[in-house]
Amino acid sequence: MFRLLRTSIVYRSAFIVLGIALLVGSFFALFSYQFSAQSEQEQANQRMKGSLSTVESTASIACFLLDQNLASELARGLLKNGDISRVLIFSDDKILAEASRQPAQNQANASLTILPDIKTPNQLEQEIFSPFNAKEKVCNIRLDPNMDFIREQSSSKARFIVYLLLVQALVMASAVVYVVLTMITRPIKNISDRLHTLSPESGDKLSLPDGNEKDEIGQLVRDVNMLIANLLKTLNEERSLRIRHSIGEKKFQTIFENAETGIFQLNFSAELLSYNPAFLRMFNLTDAHQRGNLSHVLTLMLEGQELRLHLMIDAAINESKVMSDDFYIQLGSSSQKKWINLVISPAEDGILQGLANDITERKLKEENANQLAVTDHLTGVNNRLGFEKEIARLSTEHANAHAQGFFLLMIDLDKFKQVNDTHGHTIGDQVLCHFAHIVTSTVRKSDFVARLGGDEFIILLQNLTQQSKAEEIAQKIIHQTSQDIVITDGVSVQIGASIGISYTGPHAFDPNDLLRRADTAMYDVKRSGRNAYRVVSLDGIDTTRHII
Repeated sequence: MFRLLRTSIVYRSAFIVLGIALLVGSFFALFSYQFSAQSEQEQANQRMKGSLSTVESTASIACFLLDQNLASELARGLLKNGDISRVLIFSDDKILAEASRQPAQNQANASLTILPDIKTPNQLEQEIFSPFNAKEKVCNIRLDPNMDFIREQSSSKARFIVYLLLVQALVMASAVVYVVLTMITRPIKNISDRLHTLSPESGDKLSLPDGNEKDEIGQLVRDVNMLIANLLKTLNEERSLRIRHSIGEKKFQTIFENAETGIFQLNFSAELLSYNPAFLRMFNLTDAHQRGNLSHVLTLMLEGQELRLHLMIDAAINESKVMSDDFYIQLGSSSQKKWINLVISPAEDGILQGLANDITERKLKEENANQLAVTDHLTGVNNRLGFEKEIARLSTEHANAHAQGFFLLMIDLDKFKQVNDTHGHTIGDQVLCHFAHIVTSTVRKSDFVARLGGDEFIILLQNLTQQSKAEEIAQKIIHQTSQDIVITDGVSVQIGASIGISYTGPHAFDPNDLLRRADTAMYDVKRSGRNAYRVVSLDGIDTTRHII
């Protein structure tokens, strides 16, 4: 029974409707019972009053004449009313007549008995006046109600009403249950049974129940059929997508295995999860590597650059964007150097997708182009742009206290204009190349040489703090420059070099001020005889040396 109530809406709805009907019917039956009993008692009281009014004139005569026989006959007549259990007629506390449904004690001496206090809340007592004088009281009549009779009468009527209400409630509940079962529950159950055997993938649909085409059940069936149609459409679309996905997956697998671009997956710790053959070829990983654990190979290849890789990964995960950067790697024992461009993008569940492209050729072209941009095409040393970049780099290093002092040599060739005027610009260009060779062969490999334009050159003696070493280099350059330069058989020229030298320590400096001091020192040399150098030191002492 309980299983049916849990699993069947039919039994459950019937049980609930009947239970509510019985509960409501019982409440109203109890209320009707109380009301009927009270009403019956009130009617009994009215009947007693009516009986008393009927015999009032006879009682008046009996009491006026003190006729006990007439009074007794009157009392017995009142007892014929079933609502009365006892009648008492008395005058001046003397009982004229008494009658009850039970034998009264001491009835023989009733006339002499003092009237006891037998009043009850339901007793009815009335004064009787003389038939000749309406103001002269001659006796009293007291009626006691027959409570057993009254209760029996009220109970029987109340029970009849209760039974009637309960039968009515059951009939109404049964009607409601029947309507619910036939018009709601049974159609829903039929729909449910049909759904159990329905095959949506074959396009089956529910049929509309007869009589429910336009009501809520009909709407329910139409909604279910619409859901079935949408489901069938979704299934077909999913089947089509699955087929296309399978085809696309095969294509991507082919691309993955045969692409020249390295494709890989990694987690947030930069550990490799998967990779394609191009990735292995790009990093020169052999079969032996493939059989081993390659999870940390990427960080090993980028040794010294791991921080940049982890910053890319953090940015890709936290900012959900594609990150790209170039890395310089050195492969294996062959000391092969490569430039690799890594592109990392977030996928899902903390996994990242990556692409690796070999950009070595592009980087070499960029380096060559950059080198051409900062190289003097005639002499092969750096040009003005190269010098500006270098002096800016040194300024930044010194500002961050990451460098040592250095000397700046500003050089201007003496008599070079005469060479151009006498022998032409072709010979002049050969002289410039000769001087550039003298400078580059004299300074250290770590030093910087640039031609600013015309016959002006500049040298940066980096990480040098000894003035004597700077002067020694200047002397060598002046000495070698002053030697005759043989151009062709029978043609030789002679030039000189005026050098201005300024120094800055490891602290921050102003490049313009450094150049201005060296330039001023160089022009001072020219005005004082040329073919010499002058040093502007940190302590403000200027030293000029002429080379003979």
